[in-house]
Amino acid sequence: MMKLAIRLIMALGALAGGVMPPVSAQAAGCTVCICSISVTSLNFGTYNPANSAPTTATASATANCISVTLAMNATVDFALSAGTSGNAAARQMANGTARLNYNIYQDAGYTTVWGNGSNGGTAQSMQIVNLLSFTGTKTAYGRIPAKQYVKTGVYSDSIIVTFTF
Repeated sequence: MMKLAIRLIMALGALAGGVMPPVSAQAAGCTVCICSISVTSLNFGTYNPANSAPTTATASATANCISVTLAMNATVDFALSAGTSGNAAARQMANGTARLNYNIYQDAGYTTVWGNGSNGGTAQSMQIVNLLSFTGTKTAYGRIPAKQYVKTGVYSDSIIVTFTF
């Protein structure tokens, strides 16, 4: 089993969203297995605490594997770290000592927290149906609850996306 990880930066305000460069690795003990993962930034833009509705944003994580030598119907996992809060069920962005609550979900209904299975959220799995290649994309649904009166500034958090195959 091979794991690839890349940081996904969560940000507000002045930090612009963008595409993180792909990271490639060759799986140990697999001479024909090459995978890469790329993520887009989850950028909430400007947060207004006076708004009655939550602030939302989306990002994505994509894995591409070429010449995969895996069993048919095997699964791969996309997992997210908890970030600086240490608890995926209660993520927080920071601006110095100030904190802004937010979370990342697996679904547009914001019901399933995306984590790694042991940090307050669950990983997302995909099934491999082709023995020679695999491409999978998962969407991250970010949400900041309304009415959080915090000091003005740029809030951010670092999340590690881990792809296990």
